[in-house]
Amino acid sequence: MTPPSPRGRALPLLGRALAGALALNLLAAACGGGSDGESGGTTTIRFANWADAEPATQPGIRALIAKFEQTHPNIKIKSEPISFTDIEHQLILQTQSGNAPDVAELAGNYTFTVAETKALQPLDELAGPAYKQSIIPEVLKLGQVGGELIGAPWTVAPIGLWYNKKVLKDAGLDPAKPPATWTELLAAARTIHQKNPKTIAFGLDTTNRPYGLDTNWPIMKSFGAQPFQGSNPTADSPGMKAYLNFMREIAKNGYTPINQKAGFFRQPAASDQVAFTVDGPYVKGVVQDANKATDEQFYDTWGVAPLPTATGQHFSAPTDHQLVLFKDSKKHKAAWEFMKFLTTSPEGVDYILDAEGSLPPVRDLTGDGAKRLDNPIMKSFREAVIPKVARPEWGSNYAKAYSPIMSGIQATMTGSQPIDSVAANLQSTLKSEFG
Repeated sequence: MTPPSPRGRALPLLGRALAGALALNLLAAACGGGSDGESGGTTTIRFANWADAEPATQPGIRALIAKFEQTHPNIKIKSEPISFTDIEHQLILQTQSGNAPDVAELAGNYTFTVAETKALQPLDELAGPAYKQSIIPEVLKLGQVGGELIGAPWTVAPIGLWYNKKVLKDAGLDPAKPPATWTELLAAARTIHQKNPKTIAFGLDTTNRPYGLDTNWPIMKSFGAQPFQGSNPTADSPGMKAYLNFMREIAKNGYTPINQKAGFFRQPAASDQVAFTVDGPYVKGVVQDANKATDEQFYDTWGVAPLPTATGQHFSAPTDHQLVLFKDSKKHKAAWEFMKFLTTSPEGVDYILDAEGSLPPVRDLTGDGAKRLDNPIMKSFREAVIPKVARPEWGSNYAKAYSPIMSGIQATMTGSQPIDSVAANLQSTLKSEFG
């Protein structure tokens, strides 16, 4: 999947990083040369990540690494920037050639396809009970495979329903009552579309990529459907047909532009041209960067609620990033110190909030971190959306399935083939894909 662009504002950590880097140089000079071992000298940790490859997050992650090196003078971090689109392939190749990094940033299906290579180190013993108890339970589970923790939660970004209170009020709708069901959302979208056809009534990613399926997965689940379980296709079901009917309706009525990424809707959202959009916490940073709204103005305009439902049960999907440790690393203790710093330290929390525009994984924050989460948007994500997260069927079958599924969804939205036929064709295609 292509992650949403980060999407907060520039980090205040950069200035502190300069002082940290200077202190590091002095400490390194005092320590002299070193080795890559776990005892004595300096341990070097190779860190493969896309945060250092993206302009929006590069200053922040470099500042955060400098701060870690300042407070851990015997550990040196060698950042290895790799684009998000390349990192899964590169890590698998490096693993096969015996040249894997120590630590890597992963997300979504990538975490599970890399885990299937058996190259990742379980983290339970390194993390210990205290660390695991400090993490939001629903978030901790997302990094577990086969009962083992293989991904340390880093940035937390569940999908919720963003709604623009101004647009709802202008259309004569109650801005304090976002739709709780898909029937209510369709009715609201109809009213908004009739009031102003140029307003995007419902922003939804329907692109043919893993992230497109990630976004639609909780909507399918809320209709009582999912297209496959393990290696068994389950697309030809009443729930899946109900979901496909919904997708056809929002497309045919002009409520959502077809085949657009989630990021497509963020800029028009800044000028109040979007009523509802399915997205993670990133929206706030992008909107405020574009329209320069204060926090108070933003909270007056935007709210977040769980995605609506057709069955009474609400779902969300994670767009979280994890940190993984490779078994072949000879520096597990030092690597874990780095991973723990990125995920739970006050400096790490600042980076997650500022540069990534996401929520930190820490369950009970105190001090400045707690104050920064004390607002309606973050409270909605933490209290109402995170508990609804359901991990998609990530793994090698997901990599096979996302394209035929999203192709079927796009065909449903643009064509007139009977829904029964679409579901039956999708069932047959998935059966062939899975062998």
